[in-house]
Amino acid sequence: MRISAVHQGFSLMELLIALSLFAAIAGILMNSFFQFSRQSQRLETILKLRQELRILEQIIRNDVQAVVYLDKFMEDPQKRQDGRKSGIYGVDESGGDFSKDRLHMHVNNISRFHRNLTTEQDPELHEVSYYLEEEEGGVLKFKRREEFFIDADITDGERSITHTLSSKIASFDVKYFKSTIEEAAEEWDSSSVLTTGLAADKVPAGVVIQLRIESENGERLESDITINIQPYMGQYVEWGQKQ
Repeated sequence: MRISAVHQGFSLMELLIALSLFAAIAGILMNSFFQFSRQSQRLETILKLRQELRILEQIIRNDVQAVVYLDKFMEDPQKRQDGRKSGIYGVDESGGDFSKDRLHMHVNNISRFHRNLTTEQDPELHEVSYYLEEEEGGVLKFKRREEFFIDADITDGERSITHTLSSKIASFDVKYFKSTIEEAAEEWDSSSVLTTGLAADKVPAGVVIQLRIESENGERLESDITINIQPYMGQYVEWGQKQ
């Protein structure tokens, strides 16, 4: 007697069910992959923004902590009529949810931009400005200006060199503190501050600088930079906190 083997294949319904399950599993895996990829890109963007903020903070802190008020420069009676300023001249330019403040200073520090000069040629006394400037197309550029020589106009100069530090800064806000128990000032002009006669009292005891940085894909970070200008105030002073 011959026994024939019967080979039965998958039915159409079974194939459809299998294909549906495969498609569902593949969809879940692809969605997980794309989510992981987006999260990785977002994390990479945030890390780059944080790194840029740290670099900017270091540059700004180095300048602000070197601020000086030049007594002799301001006391010359024959030149006081030119509207000269020294120390810190901070201008508030807030608008809506962002600020485009301008910070102008005399700093006792080595030149950052005039690197072609030797150490002996550098007087280590320069004008430095920080500000946001809107360029063509509405793009904001965060800039640092350095003037090699001190002159009557602390905001500009013939030998100024200006570099763009970042094209991602969307807000630059500076607040000035005369002491830890006083409210913050939105502007500061060392040349008009009344003091007991000490040049150190012409500059604020500390400042808080808020930078907001934004990436092209919409990621946003904010950083509050606390800088103590007068060294006797200590390292861990919290400005704006009543004691």
